[in-house]
Amino acid sequence: MMTMLKYDFRRSWNTLLAGLVILILVQVGQTLFLSNVTGNVLGIMAYVGAGVAIYVRMIKTYTANIRSYNRRLIPVTGLSHVLSPLIFGALCCLGLLLIGFIHFYLYTTLKLGLSLSDINMTYMSVGEVISTLLFAGWIVLFMTVIIFFSISVAGTFRWKTGPWIGIVTFLVMVNLLSWLENAIFSGKFSPNDLFQFTEESTGISFTANGVIWAEGRWGSTVFEIGLAALLVWGMIYMNNKKVEV
Repeated sequence: MMTMLKYDFRRSWNTLLAGLVILILVQVGQTLFLSNVTGNVLGIMAYVGAGVAIYVRMIKTYTANIRSYNRRLIPVTGLSHVLSPLIFGALCCLGLLLIGFIHFYLYTTLKLGLSLSDINMTYMSVGEVISTLLFAGWIVLFMTVIIFFSISVAGTFRWKTGPWIGIVTFLVMVNLLSWLENAIFSGKFSPNDLFQFTEESTGISFTANGVIWAEGRWGSTVFEIGLAALLVWGMIYMNNKKVEV
């Protein structure tokens, strides 16, 4: 798997560097030449755009892994074809989060003239932060597994009909799973209740609205983990036996 992961990074290295340079230039430009409100909006949009670009690149990497004949010659297991793009996307997202943290630190200390002690985090416990990060990470991972499975299903058909079958598979699975979870489990977490961010003249305040694993969320998560394992098994089978290259 490390061989495939190294190849994925090598193939995407120029694209990642170009995106990093553009992101830094946008952030420096908005900080120096735009007002606080306009600059902050543009800065957030730049980070969102970079995150979306990384996610799309991860999906394209998985598609290339299962479609390329040369990649089939690499002596790795079928699971590596699934895990390699996931780890690739996770490492890129962690790098983006690190850049965002550094940018936030420089913004608060240099432009706003504040220190980290001025950031009010008394209403947000460490457990709530960890819970929120785990919840958000699992949502992204589970959705990615469904997308990968749909791509594998599409790969088992010819090129003209495959993409449409993959889209239909994704839509059916998302709606079917949502219906099943709502029918079986209750008290599901609302993604709208994450953090409140307030910037005032006296400092920056973060507030968490009770972001914890609500009752019924653990059961739903276990259900999703089991289903994700079945989807991964299905992907390995289709990639090895059915996907056309």
